[in-house]
Amino acid sequence: MRVVIQTILNFEGNRGFRNGEFHVRDSEFKKDPNFAVAVVAYEWIQQQKRESGYRETIIEKVTWNEQNDITQIVREIEPVLPEDDLPF
Repeated sequence: MRVVIQTILNFEGNRGFRNGEFHVRDSEFKKDPNFAVAVVAYEWIQQQKRESGYRETIIEKVTWNEQNDITQIVREIEPVLPEDDLPF
């Protein structure tokens, strides 16, 4: 499934609008389209943060296909870190 994701991010007081077309897995999209797109948007926002030098970032708005607001879902996504099972 191809979707257009739009983001409005605030990097330390500088607002920026970006949009791009992304692929979302059909199986994930069928289960929960908003969450599936939110995961892709989250990854894209992380890329934008890297490009900005990890400046403080506020996610103001995230939509897909211009109609579906997924801002809150994206804000609530947290990366899954591997368990630390080291002996020290």
